[in-house]
Amino acid sequence: MKKIMLATLVLGGLAAMTSCKKDWVCSCDGAFGGVSYTGADTTFTDMKKDEAETKCNSYDYSFGTDNYQDCELQ
Repeated sequence: MKKIMLATLVLGGLAAMTSCKKDWVCSCDGAFGGVSYTGADTTFTDMKKDEAETKCNSYDYSFGTDNYQDCELQ
């Protein structure tokens, strides 16, 4: 019985840690009018990782070869 309680406690602790909210940085590189840029960073405050990834990926765009942006969560 003690082993089951301990395993439940450990698994519950791991689940709680994976769903915690924290600050995330979304870093974007790209080109606008053929001029390249890097390090366009945006900080998302107090978000879960999956929420921050979705928001960061929404910043991606592509309009031809001279206008694009690729963003990744850091």
